[in-house]
Amino acid sequence: MAIIDLLYQKLARPIFFRFDPETMHEWVMGCLRWARPVKPVLRSYFRIDDPRLAQEIWGLHFANPIGLAGGFDKNALLPDFWDAFGFAFFEIGTVTPLPQPGNPKPRLFRYPADQALVNRMGFNNDGCEAIARRLGESAARRGGPTAVVGVSLGKQKDTPADDLARVIRDYQTSLEALYPHAGFFVVNVSSPNTPNLRDLQEAGPLRQLLSALKERLASLDSPAKPLCLKLSPDLGDDAVRQAVDVALACGIDGFIATNTTNQTGSRESGGLSGKPLRPRSTEVIRLIARQTGGALPIIGCGGIFTAEDAIEKLQAGAWLLQLYTSFVYEGPAVVRNLLRGILELMDRQNLSHVRDWRP
Repeated sequence: MAIIDLLYQKLARPIFFRFDPETMHEWVMGCLRWARPVKPVLRSYFRIDDPRLAQEIWGLHFANPIGLAGGFDKNALLPDFWDAFGFAFFEIGTVTPLPQPGNPKPRLFRYPADQALVNRMGFNNDGCEAIARRLGESAARRGGPTAVVGVSLGKQKDTPADDLARVIRDYQTSLEALYPHAGFFVVNVSSPNTPNLRDLQEAGPLRQLLSALKERLASLDSPAKPLCLKLSPDLGDDAVRQAVDVALACGIDGFIATNTTNQTGSRESGGLSGKPLRPRSTEVIRLIARQTGGALPIIGCGGIFTAEDAIEKLQAGAWLLQLYTSFVYEGPAVVRNLLRGILELMDRQNLSHVRDWRP
């Protein structure tokens, strides 16, 4: 075990886990903001650059297949920092037009025995204008992109899910505000923590929402920036196929599989992430890949802790991967360790590129 892993597993994590998860998350984010002067040092240690890992997707360069999932840096507090930990892309948000506090605290819970988290945050964020301003300031400060920026879009909590005109306006407002700063957008209709949000995964509402967003994207620039749909792991297989059919008919550019699950068992209510989510998220990736013939990018998310977990999702049809819970449990070297493991397995199987695992 490398010294960084040892220090995190044996010293830092036991201390962190003594405190409330959300309080500790905010403290760590604050510390990282002060750590910008040492970013080159962190980058030299944690980042792995190997052409066998790089891909061009949607006309964007991904230095490796691993990104930071939505929810970790909701408010774009550290958009110029995540590449220092090896991430090739990161997802901001979920963003709503206006600031909102989210659900009452406590709303984030650890389950170390399961290597899982449960959250019921409720789209707490600073609103699209403030987040757009931060992304613009970051771009000016760093002089250019260091990792691809994804932006997750959602509706205000008090916007009724059955008022589609207002729902569409919410998503479009954030899309327009963040358009100059995003490499790609994510339509989040699958969080379990906003009342009735998942109703938008049904065929009728989903078709109207995606069609309106694709139309607005086409009016903003040419070629339009890619739009992805994030699906719930709690949809049945037939419902996944139906949602994919609708998305394809609307010209969607990719998928994220999956969001968190509300099947938390005896744990707190909310959205469960981490190792228990791994099997179902992989199943959903496989369903989407079969239905699309592997022609559209899929970002696999859910329970990726080891190189074998990552390869399982790549073999199911994922083009890219996202981490959240394993970053909390495994620490700052998780991307480096995963990429090293992927490269070692590629060497054993005589593969020349990470995309060779796709079915």
